Amino acid sequence: MSGNWHQQPGHARRIAFPNLAIVAVIAAGALASACSQPSDTQQAQQQQQPADEQARKDADEKAWADAEKTGTVAAYTAYLQNFGSGTHVSEASQRIVALNEAARKAADEKAWADAEKAGTAAAYTAYIQNFGGGVHVAEARQRVGELGRKEADDKAWADAVRAGTPAAITAYTQNFSSGAHVAEARQRLAALDEQARKDADDKAWADAEKAGTAAAFNGYIQKFGSGAHVAEARQRITALDEQANKEADEKAWADAEKAGTAAAFTGYVQKFGSGAHVAEARKRAATLETQGRKEVPFIDIQKTCKAAAGAMVRLMGGTTNEQDINACLDSEQKARDQIVKDRATYAAADKAQCMRTDVYLPSYVEWLTCLEMERDVRKMEQEERFGAGPWTLPRIRPAINSAGR
Repeated sequence: MSGNWHQQPGHARRIAFPNLAIVAVIAAGALASACSQPSDTQQAQQQQQPADEQARKDADEKAWADAEKTGTVAAYTAYLQNFGSGTHVSEASQRIVALNEAARKAADEKAWADAEKAGTAAAYTAYIQNFGGGVHVAEARQRVGELGRKEADDKAWADAVRAGTPAAITAYTQNFSSGAHVAEARQRLAALDEQARKDADDKAWADAEKAGTAAAFNGYIQKFGSGAHVAEARQRITALDEQANKEADEKAWADAEKAGTAAAFTGYVQKFGSGAHVAEARKRAATLETQGRKEVPFIDIQKTCKAAAGAMVRLMGGTTNEQDINACLDSEQKARDQIVKDRATYAAADKAQCMRTDVYLPSYVEWLTCLEMERDVRKMEQEERFGAGPWTLPRIRPAINSAGR
């Protein structure tokens, strides 16, 4: 039946109505039957549910077994994604946490091992930055501090060595008293001190040699009592002293010979008891004294002293004792010795005038007093006439010198 059924003939409409009624009755019956008992689909679904549950459970167990077999975070994570309400969700989560913790710990240990292998402050600092809560953070910070101190220590030592001065090395020991190079620094300081002492020793010795005097060598010994040149300095002093003594000896001998008196030769012997000319000086003095004793008239001083003592008693009163006579004898003998000793210094006229045996109680003391006074008067008269000296002869014309040729 196509088209609009309203346009169909009435007979046809009458036939159609009964047919529709029949269909309606059938449909209503079917509907009632469907409402009164389960449909085939529902029965099939009810029968399928246990099978699906078992399949789901089997798939869950298989996925879990696969995840456990793989044992990785990715495998357990995939299990959780595929089976969000599976039987092993809690355990999978625990496994993931444990694996992540193990991985974190392994990464921590590896990073620490790498940092220790590098052994630098930068490596330990990187470890701290990457593993702020790592197991070795405290130790890493300690290592960074130690390395920082070590680097500063090494740099300070390098600077001190480059400077190479006692001041620089001393400053290092003061700033890094427990540094790695303190022992070497002390050795360097000792070596520098020794070198400075040696240099000063050599310079002082060079200065002493340049001066070449006993005073200079003595000064060196006083300043460097254990110096390298002390033995030689003592030898030089001994040699200089010997030379000085020899020169003084020769000069004193020359002076004694120039004077030519027993006193001069005796004075030489007294001053240079071991001099080169002592034997000759004693011989000359003895000869001159013998000659002088011959030249000085003899006086009986026993008689003179006793007579003098008696005269004093008569004048002053009292008694004469042995002590007074002995004192007189001693004075007379000393006066005679002095006259003999200095006789060459007395003028012949003075000796003739003063040394007279024909007077009453001649005395050597009186003779000596007379000789010394006359000598002193002559000296004063000479100084008044010519000045105190020294004197030089007046210049003469060459013609006078050549006249007698």
